[in-house]
Amino acid sequence: MTTIGVIFKQEDRLIAGTAQQVIKELKKMGYRVNLARAKFAVVLGGDGTILRAARLLAKSKTPILGVHMGGLGFSSEVELHELTDALEQIKKGKFTIDERTMIEALVAGRKLIALNDIVISNSGIARVIRLEIKGLAEYISDGVIFSTATGSTAYNLSAGGPILTPDSKSLVITAICQHSISTRPIVIERPVTAVLNRGKKAILTADGQQLVLLHERQKIMIQRSKLTTRFIRLGEYDFFTRVKEAFGFGSRL
Repeated sequence: MTTIGVIFKQEDRLIAGTAQQVIKELKKMGYRVNLARAKFAVVLGGDGTILRAARLLAKSKTPILGVHMGGLGFSSEVELHELTDALEQIKKGKFTIDERTMIEALVAGRKLIALNDIVISNSGIARVIRLEIKGLAEYISDGVIFSTATGSTAYNLSAGGPILTPDSKSLVITAICQHSISTRPIVIERPVTAVLNRGKKAILTADGQQLVLLHERQKIMIQRSKLTTRFIRLGEYDFFTRVKEAFGFGSRL
């Protein structure tokens, strides 16, 4: 009997109710539902739920099957009505694993990991921070995004950063509303140390879901994590087709 996990947003009554029905159906199909011993996890929800699942499952290396049930669903693999067929394909071994780079921040004795990005910004209204990246640049801006390839199509893209293909292990540094037109996004391969030179109410967030308060002169190390997120793919993953459908990338005006 195959054991699988089910992750969903419990605060959302609609999704939580649907999840309970899915769990019942899975048990009828002969699956054991137990996240701690799962061969893979079915994640019901939007991209936010998948980001939370990515952090939760990274250490156990449990693959994620994303089921779109809200929001953009850029990282999801199937719709809810396709789940039964998807499980049959997985049972027959007709799938591949798409392994994604994660990012981590070491700050104040804590380690925070993220699939999309680490963001340092000011929590105050209309206030800028001054963030120095040792050996690279100093940014005066509303904030700075440190993004993975997966996160390059998220906040990084909105801030004018480049798109990286999913297999890239590089990280991108992109300023938010910077005060200099000469500063551009930087693609890096090695760890960097950031120093908060100004920003009394600055915060660091991991995937927009974990938060650390920062103080001036604080040092933060940002680097590629040894952990990864593993997605189940049931067919060929056409990244640029997904980007085009989601964002209109490369489309004619």
